[in-house]
Amino acid sequence: MSIHFVDSNVFYYHLLQDRTYGPRATGILNRIWEGENAATSVIVISELVSLFEFRILQARKRKDLSQTEKEYIVERFKEAIHALYRLITTLTYLRKLDCTPRDAFDAFTYRSKYGLNFNDALNVAIMKRNNISEIYSFDKAFDKIPWLKRKTH
Repeated sequence: MSIHFVDSNVFYYHLLQDRTYGPRATGILNRIWEGENAATSVIVISELVSLFEFRILQARKRKDLSQTEKEYIVERFKEAIHALYRLITTLTYLRKLDCTPRDAFDAFTYRSKYGLNFNDALNVAIMKRNNISEIYSFDKAFDKIPWLKRKTH
């Protein structure tokens, strides 16, 4: 049985209960919870926490929101960070893959060849090194990679 890589947007849509993608993202994570082998990377974790922290900073600076609205948004993203930590530390069947200097060098090639952003290119390098050829993601950019099969459910 193959291992699927879990992209950041699966966690994002699950944690924020996105109306469009949230149910499918939750379904993916439930299958992993129940024993489906999967993997993600430290890059995915870093990307998500950085995004949530950025959203917190954005909310605090917004002048069009009341203090109560700002506090609500800030608390929602703070909770998302804590929920992500709980999720990645309790999903037993989710391997957490590291990033090597070689992955970073290879990412420059994938970035140029497939027009990916650098974090996606890093994750592609990590997947290649770990012989992972399937990814759970809602990001169509991964469709450009001939050896990688993207799944959304």
